[in-house]
Amino acid sequence: MCSSLLPERSLVTDMTRAFNSYKGITLRNSKVFLKDKMAVFLSLLTQIIVLGLFLLFIKNSYVDSINQTLGELKSMVEKADIEALVNSWMVAGVIGTAVITASLNALSVMVSDKQEKIDFDYNASSVKGSVIVLSYFSGAVLCSLITSFVLLTAGFVFLALTGTFVLTATDIIMLYGLVALGSISATIILMTAISFFKKSSTFSAFSVMISAGIGFVVGAYIPVSQFGDTTQTIVNLVPGSQITGLIRNILVSPAIDNIDKALKGMDNGQFAKIASDVFAVRLNIFGSEIDTGFMLMYSLIAVAVFLILNIILFRFSTRRKA
Repeated sequence: MCSSLLPERSLVTDMTRAFNSYKGITLRNSKVFLKDKMAVFLSLLTQIIVLGLFLLFIKNSYVDSINQTLGELKSMVEKADIEALVNSWMVAGVIGTAVITASLNALSVMVSDKQEKIDFDYNASSVKGSVIVLSYFSGAVLCSLITSFVLLTAGFVFLALTGTFVLTATDIIMLYGLVALGSISATIILMTAISFFKKSSTFSAFSVMISAGIGFVVGAYIPVSQFGDTTQTIVNLVPGSQITGLIRNILVSPAIDNIDKALKGMDNGQFAKIASDVFAVRLNIFGSEIDTGFMLMYSLIAVAVFLILNIILFRFSTRRKA
């Protein structure tokens, strides 16, 4: 009877060891990244650039543009309502880029471990390769969540201090949830590409390229609606654009609704339609508008597809090493 229990005990012991290894390596990867102040700063650099461009150049131009669109009806709308719209659009852009750049920089630990041959030590140990890969993924997601949650909270504080906070408790909860989904999505997608990198110099070049372009892709600098139809389709097919679109819907839509209510139907709802189009609350793919349900489904499918790709890549690389 005792001998029949040995396999079960062995299985429990192996699972416990695997979990402890997973937890330990995940915490180690997170600490390595968070202790590197330069890496953390670089993960925030894109957001600092977005904020600086917004405050120095973009904000006033969009406020003026909204006033021109309202025309004679602008006297019916409070200045705070107009600034709430512009500020909310900016915060959405900052958060949309944050979940991507934070995940990207957190994955630098995986590349540096390859360069320093630390992955050889892992392979020589009894820890399964799947546990190691999962630990890199979880560590990057954890770091991305910490960074993105801090920035999102800072965005709420900014909106509150400027008197342009128009969100409900449900909106806030949903935004934190979308940031979590965005961090998971960005990490698993970027991990597919970064798994091929073996040198930090190669990763740095890739990181610079992504950080420089992602603000345009998600519409943080210029609304995607200002691009041509073909360009809109290309950038909106990027999963990060879908996450940013969902975030923008929650942040910007209430501000548009407030202005629409202030107009009391005097414009037959035209301002709300124009603002939704200009500020890319609704995304266009192949000339057709997509709703939030499609955006969410697209993001979840992207996570599933790239999860499968990572599993295939891991099995292929393991077989090749063997």
